[in-house]
Amino acid sequence: MKARYKRELNHNYLILEEETYEETYQVKMLTRNRIPGFLECRVSRLGERADFSYDITSRQSLSLVLERKRISAEEFLNLLKSLERAAESCMEYFLNTENLVLDPDYIYLDPDGWNPEYCFFPGEEEPMGEKLLGLAEYLLDRLNRQEPEAVTIGYEFYRMAGEENGSLEELLEKWKHLPEKESPEAGKKQPEGPTDGGTVFLRPEKKKLILKSEDGNWPDWQVEGDTFLIGKKKDAVDGWLKSRGISRIHGKISREGDCYYLTDLNSTNGTYLNGGRLEVNEKARLRPGDCVGFADVRYVVEG
Repeated sequence: MKARYKRELNHNYLILEEETYEETYQVKMLTRNRIPGFLECRVSRLGERADFSYDITSRQSLSLVLERKRISAEEFLNLLKSLERAAESCMEYFLNTENLVLDPDYIYLDPDGWNPEYCFFPGEEEPMGEKLLGLAEYLLDRLNRQEPEAVTIGYEFYRMAGEENGSLEELLEKWKHLPEKESPEAGKKQPEGPTDGGTVFLRPEKKKLILKSEDGNWPDWQVEGDTFLIGKKKDAVDGWLKSRGISRIHGKISREGDCYYLTDLNSTNGTYLNGGRLEVNEKARLRPGDCVGFADVRYVVEG
């Protein structure tokens, strides 16, 4: 599906495009009701096609939230509860669960809580079985492996999602009656990196990026990894800014090869490059001498 992002006044939107639009009863139900478990949606028709705009203001995608943390057992169970809530809403409003989008990039939640909300998109074509397996595989790689219960839940969900011709309703019904089991992987320590005969291969040192605070009131940063998150939610970011105008997860600096890029992450008060405000999820290349702004906090790029 085609996706883009848009900012309007104090609201941010994820927009999914449907090439051939038809106003069905499902669309009417979606746009005329505030449905529990769903992102609020509006539809704009543009000739034969239509834009479905989902309000993601003050929320972050599941994929972004899990960039800097591992999912716990409690969070995994809350995710399953959210799926159950979405399935119940589909039944109540006569909607087809096959149209739920389960891509982690398009599942949104409040970073301070674990109550995910979903896009209901009539143009969704991927079979539910494939979506569930894809989500299960994604979560399996992001389990908190220091927590045996999280590992057990993750592997059970993966096993059940892999069953042939699975539907969301069937999986949730089986989950309710699932006996407690121990995962064979629980408690296993994962290797830190590639080894060969006991030798650890070190990666060559990569170029670093320095961000210097313009007025000295904020810490300077040295960006070394492939992703550097900025915001005021201390346990979820690399660059912590305790400022009123900063969003919990505000922006991101990412490295691709020898180049660095700045991205706005659905911030309320904006991410700026050389005075220009970036659009939501817009990625712009950084160069030495650039002025970077997170709300009213300013940095100069060095290196």
